[in-house]
Parts: sequence; C-alpha cells; structure tokens
Amino acid sequence: MATFLDKNRILDAARVVFARHGYRKATLTDIVHPLGVTKTAVYHHFPGGKEEIFHALAVREENAVLADMQAAVAVQATPPRKLRALILAKLTHFQQLRELLMVPRDIGEEVAQIYAAHETSFRASERAMIAAILRDGQQAGVIRAIDTEQLAKNVQTILNRLELPLIFEDSSDKMEREVDDLLYILFHGILNPEVP
Repeated sequence: MATFLDKNRILDAARVVFARHGYRKATLTDIVHPLGVTKTAVYHHFPGGKEEIFHALAVREENAVLADMQAAVAVQATPPRKLRALILAKLTHFQQLRELLMVPRDIGEEVAQIYAAHETSFRASERAMIAAILRDGQQAGVIRAIDTEQLAKNVQTILNRLELPLIFEDSSDKMEREVDDLLYILFHGILNPEVP
C-alpha cells in the first residue's frame, strides 16, 4: 500500500519532531519514521534536507500567524487597540502552538535563537503592519509626529525580546496584563504626569 506524501505531511511530522528534540538534535530519520517512508521520498520534496524543511516550516507558521495578526487588527477601531490586538494575536498563536506540541522551554529557546539569526519576510511584514498602525494613529491625531518606521522597528525589537517569556507564561491573563503594561508605557511614558 503506497503512502501519500506531500510537503504538508512532512512539515506536520517535522513540527512535532523539532518541538520534541529541538533543531540540532532532530534528524531526518526522526522525521521520516512516523511517515513510514524513506529519506529519499522526503528528499524528493525537500532536496535541502532538514535545513530546508525547517525553513519551509518557519515560513508556513509565519503565514499562519500573519493571517491571525491581520484578522485581529481588522476588527479594531483605534490604533492603540489595533497594536494590542496585533501583539496578542501573535503571542496567543505561538502560545497555543507551544501548548499543542508540548514544547519544553529549552527547545523553544533553541528554536528562537536559530530563528532570530535570520531576518525573514515575516519580520518585515510584522514591522510594516506596526508602522501602518502608527501612521494611522498619526493621521488620526492620536500619535505625535515621529518616524514611524524607526518606531515600528523599536517596538518590534522590544516585542521580540519579550516574546519567549510571554509565550511560556502559564496564564493568558498575566500575558495580557504584561502587554497592556508595555503598551501603557509606549503610549503614556513612565513619568507621572504630575511631575514637572
């Protein structure tokens, strides 16, 4: 009986293997074993082996989270709410993925380090979404005149540093409170308005 094999089946199997073993310890044998195929069959779809599979898996996840982020932003009316929705959609997507795959924190940290070493189209798309929200805020008079591209880059850098701790947060409520605190600082600063 022939087994139907396509790229998505391979990526689904690889996602579980990478979540369980991490990128460095995962082998192509680990990936093909649950599929019941040979390495040759996988090389037919991914000639670059494990590295190409990891890249394709990252792109697939990026597209899914970007869709979640865009959908969350689309239903919000104000720039602050749009930015909050964007951040929470991203964090929630990755938190649910972590829970689904039961990713241990050390594996999450390893994958995050490998992923962070590469500027991806996802990062550029995310930064463009943040900049668009900030420009909308400027046009609405909610956000002062400032270089939105640089501010978007700065916001993204802060979010990237906080992602992993927030994704591994056990409470969604605590994650939302931390995002709200970050956004309060972004929109209102840290100085008490009564202090001259």
